[in-house]
Amino acid sequence: MKTSLYILAAVALLGMGCHADEESDSTRTFELKQKSGKVLNTPARIRKALAKYGLESRMSPDRLNMASSTIDLSSVNVDVEYVGQIGIGTPPQKFSMDFDTGSADIWIPGVECTRCGSHSLFDASDSSSYQDMGNKTWALRYGDGSGVQGIAAKDTVHLGDNLKYENQVIGIASSETMDFAMDDSLDGIFGLSFSSLSFTGQKESIVESMKKSGAISNAQVGVYLGRARDGGKGELIFGGVNPNHYEGELKYIPVTNPKYWEVSLNGLKIGDREALTSPVPAIVDTGTTLIILPSEVSKAIHADIPGAHFSSMYGWRLPCDLKMAAKDTQVTFRLGEHEFPIRMSDLVRERSAPSAEGEQLCYSGIAEARTSLIILGDTFLRSYYSVYDFDKSAVGLAPAKP
Repeated sequence: MKTSLYILAAVALLGMGCHADEESDSTRTFELKQKSGKVLNTPARIRKALAKYGLESRMSPDRLNMASSTIDLSSVNVDVEYVGQIGIGTPPQKFSMDFDTGSADIWIPGVECTRCGSHSLFDASDSSSYQDMGNKTWALRYGDGSGVQGIAAKDTVHLGDNLKYENQVIGIASSETMDFAMDDSLDGIFGLSFSSLSFTGQKESIVESMKKSGAISNAQVGVYLGRARDGGKGELIFGGVNPNHYEGELKYIPVTNPKYWEVSLNGLKIGDREALTSPVPAIVDTGTTLIILPSEVSKAIHADIPGAHFSSMYGWRLPCDLKMAAKDTQVTFRLGEHEFPIRMSDLVRERSAPSAEGEQLCYSGIAEARTSLIILGDTFLRSYYSVYDFDKSAVGLAPAKP
């Protein structure tokens, strides 16, 4: 079952290209629809995450290539994915989107798209605000050969009932590989990273453009990812933050490479034991479900979890009742000058095949790769309210609360 996502847009003065209806407060709030169906399971998500960053795994290539492997989320209680609905065109055509701080463009499948599964398809002929860009093409290719390609065009983006942004460049996909087509929980991607990642040639992000036009007060995005046990509702704010969803003060970590939301991870502890002391880059990515760690660090963390073991078929698996175990220690990430712990029990994901001894096991929220790069995806971000501030070129984090 799809986790719901709320989006708010903090609105300042209106400018050219952006419009919002007047309200008495400074935010625009709306709930987006839920979608049910099948989504990629954890091994398939490991493959997708590693391919996104061109990384390699110890897992069996045959297992990782099972991109069509799915689970029916109506039968499990697991935090999976956060998808919100936007409108494209005039009148708006609705699409369920993955709001992704690991990419920079907005793309949706078009009516001419081949192998697009059950995704909603954009019909340019039904939009009076559609602008052709002379068959300008784009392609998104991952290291494993998966990807999406199509043409670029301009149209109006509707963020709820009250905010719209005109003349935004949109990628309209004409072809998707199976990785994308089989995930029917979402239609497309809404990129929230820096324009240097743009494959459609954007000069600035849509967030920066909306601030420049006066549509939002700050070039920042605040994100809360709710857990299934807390109702599973997420929230995303354009132009501001929501203090009701975090405790204490936001701690900002400067971006070290303004391409991704990349910060410096200066240490990692398992309980009180140091597992990593030399600085390594870490990318904060709402579009990645898991935490991706170097193999030696992943091994050290799982070695501290009773009953955890690695399989070339399944990757790391854990006892499903880890929260009830006597040993539920913390993994602490030192980002910049600040420490951010998460509990071992928060690593437990959906059920997998039982162990050889018949013990019920669940997939781990940590995947390993042969790399020094670290990806902090939703497994980490569910513990923290996160802010992506283009003006400060920094990521803000504070303990999340429902």
